[in-house]
Amino acid sequence: MVTVISTTKGVIGIDKKWIAIIGSPRKGENTERLTDYVIEGLNNKNIAVKKHYLNSKNISMCTACEHCIETGVCNIEDSLTEIINEMKSADGYILASPSYNYNVTAQMKVLLDRMFCLNDYTDGIWKSRLSPNKKAIIIGVCKGRSKESMGYTIEGMRKSIDELGVKVIDIIEYFNTKYKPVKDDNKIRKKLILRVKNNMELE
Repeated sequence: MVTVISTTKGVIGIDKKWIAIIGSPRKGENTERLTDYVIEGLNNKNIAVKKHYLNSKNISMCTACEHCIETGVCNIEDSLTEIINEMKSADGYILASPSYNYNVTAQMKVLLDRMFCLNDYTDGIWKSRLSPNKKAIIIGVCKGRSKESMGYTIEGMRKSIDELGVKVIDIIEYFNTKYKPVKDDNKIRKKLILRVKNNMELE
């Protein structure tokens, strides 16, 4: 399987640009495959996507220094600094994580914690430091067969992005990877590309 992931460089007719952030430590497996299918669908709608694979990044945990509450800037400088800055200019996001012990992976949780700097409390009234009209697609993957097995994986990503005023336009849940991994699902690629194509909120 070859997936072409577009960037704005050298591409004519690109309408918007998104970033995809993958929290799985297993490169090329279920979570990344599903993300790539969604990216193909976005590319077909003239949306360029830059993909970030958190496990290959230099990322550090939030230290609760509260520097960002006053300044809006995280005091830690690492690979997440680049991603958070890109979130400010991107039109939309894909957040994707498998379920590890009923929640997002450690890699994704670090991102969600560090995204707190995008909240603005300087006037005593909360507002988002992101510009309005940003959108997101959430992807959750689980070895179990039910929503109970997914635990808080979807909710953790969704609440963090909702808090910033980003509109979640689709939630994709894929279960039972223990017995039916994404690579063995002959219909999922076409299904997701069509699902993205038909999403009117991307217009």
